[in-house]
Amino acid sequence: MRLSPRVGCVVLAAGEGSRFDAKRAKLLLPLDGVALVQRAVDNAARSFAASCTLVLGAHAEAILLKIDPRRCAVVRNPKWKEGLSGSIRVGLGMHEDDDACILTVADQPFVTADDLNQLIDCYAGNRNAIVALRAGRIWGSPVLFPRSDFSKLTDLKGDEGAKRHAASQKERLQFVDAVHPNAFADIDTHQDYERIRRASR
Repeated sequence: MRLSPRVGCVVLAAGEGSRFDAKRAKLLLPLDGVALVQRAVDNAARSFAASCTLVLGAHAEAILLKIDPRRCAVVRNPKWKEGLSGSIRVGLGMHEDDDACILTVADQPFVTADDLNQLIDCYAGNRNAIVALRAGRIWGSPVLFPRSDFSKLTDLKGDEGAKRHAASQKERLQFVDAVHPNAFADIDTHQDYERIRRASR
């Protein structure tokens, strides 16, 4: 009998959100009464992921005062100003023994635990696959990477995300369809926030 894969989940939440307001923790904005980062943590905690990690950087103290990390371990990226790649490196460092790991971001409120579970189910059927979420023609985070890809991901520099590596592995890249059609709606500006607030009603 083949054992189920051990899959981790990293919630990337270290950025400053300078396009929104660098003095405020964008990820504490409420949507339906729940902070954006709490929604992302709750999804990771409710998913089939064996373990999960929340990576913080900017506004870390303010965020920790306002949220419940559930079963997520919390780590800080002291070099968050250097870009997303450092947070990926810090997060994956917590999952070196996992068979695979999902990288997800905290400002996409329509990504659900069911989406994360679909990634895991797809990977369980093909342990070599990189599995990404897709809505229509758009695809991206969250993305599941097998452990064999971790070294490439930890070599990323600056604000370079993991999607570029996934795109370079076309023969291994598989997709699952998002539960919500607006899964890739993220919040970078005040206008984004107001639009998403209206859409969530």
